Amino acid sequence: MMQFYSLRTRIKVVLESVSVCLFFSGAVFAADIPSGKTGFESQIKPFFKNYCIECHGPEKSKGKITLHSLDGDLARGQDLERWELILDVLEHEDMPPEGEENRPSAENRAATIKWINSSLRDYVKKASETPMAVTTRRLTNFEYQNTMRDLLGLELELSKNLLVDPDRPYHFHNTSEFMMIGPDQLVRYKEAARKAMASAIVDNGEPELHQTIAKWKHGQPGKKGLTQAEIGVYQGPGVGRKTVKLKSWPKTGEFRIRVKASGNFPSGFQEVALRLVMGTDLRHDSGSGIYQEVGTIHLTNTSDKPEEFEFRGRIENIPIQPASNRRNTISPPSITITAQNIFDNGELNDHRKSGFDDSWSVKAPRVILESLEFEAPVIDDWPPEHHRRILFESPLRDSKTDEYVYKVIKRFMTRAFRRPVDREEVDHYFQIYKIYNAEFDTLEQAMRETLAMMLISPQFLYHTVIDQAANAKSYELASRLSYFLWGSMPDEELFNLAASGELNDPAIIEVQTRRLLADNRAVSFVENFSTQWLSISKMKTVNINHDLFPRFLYTVHVGERRGQEQLFRPTIRDYMHEETVGFIGELISKNLSIMNIVDSDFAYLNEPLAVHYGVNGVRGLKFRSVPIKPEYHLGGLLTQGSVLVGNSTGSAPHPIYRAVWLREAVLGDEVKPPPAEVPALSDSAGDSAEDATSIKNLLELHRNKESCYDCHVRLDPWGIPFERYSAIGKYQPLVPKDKVRVRGFNHKQDKTFADYQAYLRSIYTEKVNASSRVPHGPAVDGMMNLKKYLLMERKDEIAENVVRRLMTYAIGRELTYRDRFEIKKLLKLAKDDGYKMQNIIVLVCQSPIFTGAKS
Repeated sequence: MMQFYSLRTRIKVVLESVSVCLFFSGAVFAADIPSGKTGFESQIKPFFKNYCIECHGPEKSKGKITLHSLDGDLARGQDLERWELILDVLEHEDMPPEGEENRPSAENRAATIKWINSSLRDYVKKASETPMAVTTRRLTNFEYQNTMRDLLGLELELSKNLLVDPDRPYHFHNTSEFMMIGPDQLVRYKEAARKAMASAIVDNGEPELHQTIAKWKHGQPGKKGLTQAEIGVYQGPGVGRKTVKLKSWPKTGEFRIRVKASGNFPSGFQEVALRLVMGTDLRHDSGSGIYQEVGTIHLTNTSDKPEEFEFRGRIENIPIQPASNRRNTISPPSITITAQNIFDNGELNDHRKSGFDDSWSVKAPRVILESLEFEAPVIDDWPPEHHRRILFESPLRDSKTDEYVYKVIKRFMTRAFRRPVDREEVDHYFQIYKIYNAEFDTLEQAMRETLAMMLISPQFLYHTVIDQAANAKSYELASRLSYFLWGSMPDEELFNLAASGELNDPAIIEVQTRRLLADNRAVSFVENFSTQWLSISKMKTVNINHDLFPRFLYTVHVGERRGQEQLFRPTIRDYMHEETVGFIGELISKNLSIMNIVDSDFAYLNEPLAVHYGVNGVRGLKFRSVPIKPEYHLGGLLTQGSVLVGNSTGSAPHPIYRAVWLREAVLGDEVKPPPAEVPALSDSAGDSAEDATSIKNLLELHRNKESCYDCHVRLDPWGIPFERYSAIGKYQPLVPKDKVRVRGFNHKQDKTFADYQAYLRSIYTEKVNASSRVPHGPAVDGMMNLKKYLLMERKDEIAENVVRRLMTYAIGRELTYRDRFEIKKLLKLAKDDGYKMQNIIVLVCQSPIFTGAKS
């Protein structure tokens, strides 16, 4: 659909802007147009000649689109993309352009649509008898990571060492266009496979046990009003914490950390979060250090009822502090466990009078950490399950080793390749084993190398495509289901259904789809799908103007990093990302209408986000659905921080960015980037310029330029209704007068944030103008009116966009004209069902486009 959409975009952009409109007049079109070449020659071709060729012919081709070469013979299968684009333009009433006096009647438009639609349908029906060419695509890094986890039974961070997957805003990168393998990538796959097998298969004999224990006394006084066991929210310039340094650990294996913990809650507080991270020394002053999060617990128990909690992880995933030599003192490599108090009620910046002022720690919730015990590897059951999953117990191992190895290879290969394997394939890897067995001393060593070779084969690294009998296609469908909804390989239940042939039953597909969505592994699907669809990753890269928004980011208060965001703890932007992903997850898990993406009666929040948005009554860091009131100015995706911050300048809202997001992510258009010679628009808020000009005012000047008008007249109206939402995603109905420059927070002028807020109120006196007339629609004033318009007039486009996004992600390719009528059929079913999101996913999985069955 890359090429398809770019073509569609070009023709829509051009046809909307040209002065000559596409219309039919007179009674000749009152009846149906004759089918085939007769109808084209007698009525369609004259229409093109009279109204289109001037701008889209041999002498001029606006948007590089020409129509004079169309011959009307759709049965030959040529130029079908152009015909579908014309059909879409007519169906969406994008043509004739706005402002044209002569417009076709509803009857004439319907007759034209019917002719193109019928001709296109006839060709697709004939073409569907011939299967589409299969395109190979490798597993994405996300899919590779999950597949290795489920194949081996242990979680290793393997994808971090792979080349980063290509990324294109508002597109999925799981298509064959992106998912190719180069020589460097294969080398990295080999390294990852060998690392994985070194962990999955252990050596004979129980390993050495490594333990570290630390204890703190809650009854004994500590520093600055805290007990020895307490962790306050502040600590010097960084996050409140306690550290335990490990001097020894195994190279591989699972670790276990047990803590005895509770909370100390001043009046008004009932919860505090304890997070454990492991890695190098974390230096808040310099911002250096790397870590792996181990886990978070939300403490509600008090010191008189301490509880034990357990964390687990893999030691291979933990960054190691390298050995160092300082002042002739050699420090060996080490790992540091850091226990953090990550309490956040939205006031972290408000209670520090100086860089090292941590007096608020005694007034905020504290973590009470009485003990921490580290142990690795976990040897409750040895060898571990992930080893026995591969080298299963059998008397054949000692009596008939080759026969045992053959069975091991066949069983592992069947799961790794996600399908039955034939004898020739097994023989190939058995011969590889024989080579390694002659080189190594133990069976374990030989099998690690043999299976690592299997994990760099195309049959593992590429998606399962079976060119065999129809009954074998069930395995391909099983993989397609699991990679769609889990981003991973099928489990045993799916394999068994594929083997029995039952998976081809639509009723079984529905049951399995809902089962997969209810599994915890579907959480990662929701995040991966939502992040790419909505293009929200860029939100974390926006440079926030700290002077204008001093409370948005929790910042370092002293040293060379003063004013920069605190590292090594969750941030407000992390929570905004989780808000959006969790919101989509709620639509799926509760089977709510997809129209909630435009507006909803709930938000998905935790306390820091609720405080940021001005929502009352939310406590703690756990996310939950929260009923919202009209005065909160929230609901749906359009008012979420990930969207608003990600499509701002960091100082001001950016109506163009936000308009592009709305058209791409919600309406399903593809907006062309501006020409390279067009300079970017930038606001002057917070700059040293004497006169400040908003982006909205710059756009008014921009539209007066002839070269800019065509694009901006279609974009600006969609972004201007967002203007009452600031660069940090807060509702902001007032702004300064024109030419008034806003200064940032200044400690000398503003002793407190309350003083700065008073200053802002004194200059933010002008109501924001968020009114515009949307293309082919009415004037809308602000977000509420925009939402109402979208839900009244654009439901079909919104629904089609969501369905197309889900289908494209599910099948790993762009949609084409051949998929058009199945998509239309699916949309009709979804509409009749109220556009319920989980039900739509079921329909996608049952669709012939997804299953490969004939329509």
